[in-house]
Amino acid sequence: MAPVGQMKGPGGPEPTHGLVNWCLDICKQLLFDRKYFWLVAGLLLVAEALLGNLIIWRIPYTKIDWPAYMQQVDGFLAGERDYSKLEGDTGPLVYPALHLYIYTALHELLPSADRVRPAQYIFLGVYLTTFILIAYIYRRAGAPQILLIPLMLSKRTHSIYLLRLFNDPWAMLLLYMSVALFLKNGKLAWRAGCAVFSLALGVKMNILLFVPGLLVLLFQYRGIKGTIEGVLIVVVIQTVLPAPFFFSNAHLAKAYFTSAFDFSRQFLYEWTVNWRFVSERTFHSKQVATGLLIGHMTVLVAFAWYRWSPIPGGTIKILQRGLSRPSQAPAQAKDLPPHHIPLVLFTSNLIGITFARSLHYQFYSWYFHQLPLLLFLGFRCGPKAIAVVIWVLTEFVWSKSPATPGTSMTLLVAHWLTLFGLWLNAFQETVSGQPGTTTPVTGPRSS
Repeated sequence: MAPVGQMKGPGGPEPTHGLVNWCLDICKQLLFDRKYFWLVAGLLLVAEALLGNLIIWRIPYTKIDWPAYMQQVDGFLAGERDYSKLEGDTGPLVYPALHLYIYTALHELLPSADRVRPAQYIFLGVYLTTFILIAYIYRRAGAPQILLIPLMLSKRTHSIYLLRLFNDPWAMLLLYMSVALFLKNGKLAWRAGCAVFSLALGVKMNILLFVPGLLVLLFQYRGIKGTIEGVLIVVVIQTVLPAPFFFSNAHLAKAYFTSAFDFSRQFLYEWTVNWRFVSERTFHSKQVATGLLIGHMTVLVAFAWYRWSPIPGGTIKILQRGLSRPSQAPAQAKDLPPHHIPLVLFTSNLIGITFARSLHYQFYSWYFHQLPLLLFLGFRCGPKAIAVVIWVLTEFVWSKSPATPGTSMTLLVAHWLTLFGLWLNAFQETVSGQPGTTTPVTGPRSS
């Protein structure tokens, strides 16, 4: 009987002491033991489904872009094929063709009297499917299931998916599908992943932020030949998707690409989340735009050259192998950590977000599901409290409306701290022949 609480009479441990320790051990196992990963993920999924239904029923839908999407669809269904003339209350259509097809399907399939409520349940399905995909990616990356819990705690993300009906969730759903396929790491999986990646790009051009990381991964895992093949898959799909607007005449083709991929688009200062601490004049200046582009390219190149090839010899060794054997992969899955693929892609995306000309509230969905994994890997060698604080501050900023100079500065600092942590800790060099043994990467070296 003694072990149950070490009950040995007056002066001994409290009877509840053993029970408390037992409960703590159970919680620790549930949150960190990989054999319970899918049990915890399943329980969280059920909780999210219940919470999503409650939100749909109790919180009013917010009328923002959905009516404009439906108006643009009306023009498309009426026969308009000049992309520049497809407009809604919020302005012209500025998204690629698959966005239009998705919302055309919703327009046609849902009851015309009240499309919003059934559409919300479809978006709940998108939300839950995204959660499953993220859980799969985290599992394959070796992350503990405790990292799934923060994904339930965002007021802003639930709002984006269930109350605003933006197109961003569709783009990210397809993006995470492509990452899941890449993690299978076979020729067919990489081809299918590139196809799905292109579909994500066909919804919204923010997917371009992942392209630098994808090019590095294609070269590492598929070689020159596989990289060219992957790029061609993406290009062909981007050509086929807008067929109704692309093949008629040159004017329509130009109208499509300048509307769907408008790199000169000006954002409204009043809606920016990340640059409220600068003046409106500075926000719109060409000097700032140029500086952000240069900074974006510089940080991307630094990560690609010094951090994204964590094997003995680094980037130089990868290039030597790849250029000498164009049809073979210069890196093998066994040479790289299991989290390498999502880490490179998600870091590429975060760099782009950090240097974005403007971030609007729905853009939080571009990296919200990636943040726990990035913080976990970026601060695994230091105080974990720093990662928690960064996550809390980031969530607070995105929940605060309207943005203030203070919240914008806080968000920028949070992004830079996350990148700094990733630079220092996330990319470890695998020592050949010694599985599990790693050493920090210090730069590309020849061996």
